[in-house]
Amino acid sequence: MRFIFFSEGETQPGHTHAHRYRELIDEVILAEKVGFDAFGCSEQHFAIGTASTSAPEVIYPYMMALTSRIQFIHLITPLPKKINHALRVAERLATEDILSNGRVGLAVGRGNTTLALRAFEVDPEETKAQQIEGIEVIRRALSNDTFSFVGEHYKIPPRSLTPKHVTLPYPPIMMATSSSQSITAAAHMGIGAMMGGGYSGFASVQRSAELYDKELASAEHVYPVQAQKVAVISGGMHCADTNEEAERWAATLAHSVALSIDAYERLSKLSADYGSLGKIKNIDFKNERYLFDESGSFIVGDVETCTKQVQRFVDMGIDALALRIDGMPHKELMKSIELFGKYVIPRFKNHRSVVRTSDAILADIRAARPAHYAEREAFENAKAAAGTVDGAVRNPAASA
Repeated sequence: MRFIFFSEGETQPGHTHAHRYRELIDEVILAEKVGFDAFGCSEQHFAIGTASTSAPEVIYPYMMALTSRIQFIHLITPLPKKINHALRVAERLATEDILSNGRVGLAVGRGNTTLALRAFEVDPEETKAQQIEGIEVIRRALSNDTFSFVGEHYKIPPRSLTPKHVTLPYPPIMMATSSSQSITAAAHMGIGAMMGGGYSGFASVQRSAELYDKELASAEHVYPVQAQKVAVISGGMHCADTNEEAERWAATLAHSVALSIDAYERLSKLSADYGSLGKIKNIDFKNERYLFDESGSFIVGDVETCTKQVQRFVDMGIDALALRIDGMPHKELMKSIELFGKYVIPRFKNHRSVVRTSDAILADIRAARPAHYAEREAFENAKAAAGTVDGAVRNPAASA
């Protein structure tokens, strides 16, 4: 299991974006120190009351210079042509790959707010097709010294991408999915799928994971397969000393959730391609027990509770978790990152490295004793019997 620290730099009223960005830098440095595999933020434009990360391609190189191990994943880059031309995405990705020494990844999407789509004059009916063509353009540009493309939205004459990336065959690519159709599309392209995050429960995530595996196995792939199932914990992760403390802070995330519900529902009415987002209106967001325990979009509690929640994703074959750690005071975010990194992540990396209590170890020792002494007794009996037989063979007169 890989663990991705996901933040959008949510800035509380009365604070400044400048201050929040500096806090975010400290959070990423801590995340690397305590064992997170990657950091990611989404490219969000004109967000009100939530995200402030409109230019991850500027944020990442700065953070890359301050870190040495953690990977940086664009979660997500919207691919409507008027927001991000696919060739510019390929150029930026290759540049970041060089600067980070191979520590960058790309997840793409169609854009999920009317605030952004309308501001950039994007037709919601065209985002799906532009995303699929954009992925093909990016992969051709990264895979071939000379490439070209002709489609409905892109008509690119023969060109050669500059600069050239260092990761072979190219940095990992994923796609945000919110429907069975998009999961199938990601599997057929052989790229990773970001799934879940819709508050519909663990069973929904399980179905998505099974569909992805089935379609991936049945498809023929032109490019190298970069299969990966990433569950998005979009509601939030908060790890605290006690369940009560964690849930008390996590309840403050309801405001962000309410904003996303409104955005998704309005977007679902603009185009049939976004219709699956409309299902979110059926979720009871006032039921905290459902949200924290069963929605599949929150991981909230003490170390043991968080561990049990992660295990549910492991059991269904999820490869990575994108954990939204945001929307609370910096002090609480840092504490949550440290607790989760020190005491939860190691259990899913090398559980034998986790130091247990003396009582637990002694209990296991005592429980193992009966089997040990039974084995020892059987060994001694077998040895004695073998000696008797051997002695009889070597000295027949002795037995006469």
